[in-house]
Amino acid sequence: MKDGYEKRLKKRIGFLGLLAMCVGINIGGALFALSSVAAGLTGPSLPIAMLVSSIPVLLALVPYGILASAWPTTSATYRYAQLVNARLAFVCMLTLAVCIVVGGQPLFALAFGVYLKGIIPLDPVLAGVLVLTVFYLINLMGINLTAKIQIVLFFLLLLALLMYIFLGVPRINAENFSDLFPMGVAGVFAAAGLLFTFCAGGLFVIDLGGEIVKAHKTLPRVLFIGIVIALLLYVFIHLVTVGVVEWTELKNTSLITVAGRFMNRAALVYFIVGGALVACATTINTIFSVVSRGLMVVSGEGLLPTFMGRVNERYGTPHWGLTISYLICIISLVAIPSLMFFGSMLNLGLIFAITVVTSSGLILHKRYPDIYKRSSISISPTLLRLLSFAVILMNSLIFIFFSIALQRGEKTRGASLLFFGIVLIVYLFSLSRGSVLGTIREKIRERRFAD
Repeated sequence: MKDGYEKRLKKRIGFLGLLAMCVGINIGGALFALSSVAAGLTGPSLPIAMLVSSIPVLLALVPYGILASAWPTTSATYRYAQLVNARLAFVCMLTLAVCIVVGGQPLFALAFGVYLKGIIPLDPVLAGVLVLTVFYLINLMGINLTAKIQIVLFFLLLLALLMYIFLGVPRINAENFSDLFPMGVAGVFAAAGLLFTFCAGGLFVIDLGGEIVKAHKTLPRVLFIGIVIALLLYVFIHLVTVGVVEWTELKNTSLITVAGRFMNRAALVYFIVGGALVACATTINTIFSVVSRGLMVVSGEGLLPTFMGRVNERYGTPHWGLTISYLICIISLVAIPSLMFFGSMLNLGLIFAITVVTSSGLILHKRYPDIYKRSSISISPTLLRLLSFAVILMNSLIFIFFSIALQRGEKTRGASLLFFGIVLIVYLFSLSRGSVLGTIREKIRERRFAD
């Protein structure tokens, strides 16, 4: 049984377009804005912190791949969380959506403005508003145009990052790694929390499952290839970053400052444009697509106002959900122009959502054997449960250390408090939707979402 919105959406995204979206949503402005901040938390062990943050994401590829190959669907993060618990899925999805529009999109928009200022003397917040507006309009015109633009931006970004690596490796100073863990193990986990979004973001391309050509085969392949590509780039970029500049000097700097140590003016300008600006643009582009479709699905179930799920007949775009997301992004960007605050909100939301979705791996074999057997990924139920438990455990540790680190920072203390406040408010709101959630539970029991 197809949900109503699935019939209106068109399958237009192919393998290359989805791969570009997966890598693009991973490699965003956070790489350029938060890498030096993470170095301040962990020191020269920054590449190790990057690997630690990627472990739960890599392990999560197994349950994510099983679900995506067996049941590709729109707003899959929400749908897969429903397999665990309908109320928890609603709290998780709406919390993540708020964290993204209040933190994620403003983060990439503000980072775009900061880097653009290095070329054009334009206020970073104003530049952020402009870039959000451009990609809001592009997304209004449909996923086909969005995917095509993403492919072009992807290759521009890849060239800029490879240039940073190949020009920077010869300038690495081995002495910078003499004291590898100046902040101890706690510093590594705190930095891993801040770096979590670097690889985790790519998992959310599953939310476009209803618009992907041959999604059963394409999604699992893209998830693995896209996240591994991003991880390899990150590790080498971080090696160059703390290898070229001593970690204590990275405070209040960015990758642009580091690049200036070994790039000429022409190369540096391309790195700013093709790297920093394009990285922000690719992430903003894809996130608008993901969030608007999530709001469409939830409103279609009666948990949010129905107008938020209306789809434009010409472009197949949930234009009201997209417009609401855009407006909240603009308000947040203008009201709280803080890269660290925005990054903290985004990461807290991502860790929460991925942990909930991965929890489905603990009960999938017994509670939903039809979905488990339909997957093209063959793995024993015991191993699936072990991998899922490992992800939950690691995510919990990263979340705890990251939250503690945020409480110690003057500018970030409010982020963790706001996150828990959002979770509480959404939960209280969900109590008023008891009858609707009851109907959803019945549908889940009857497997009507999995057909």
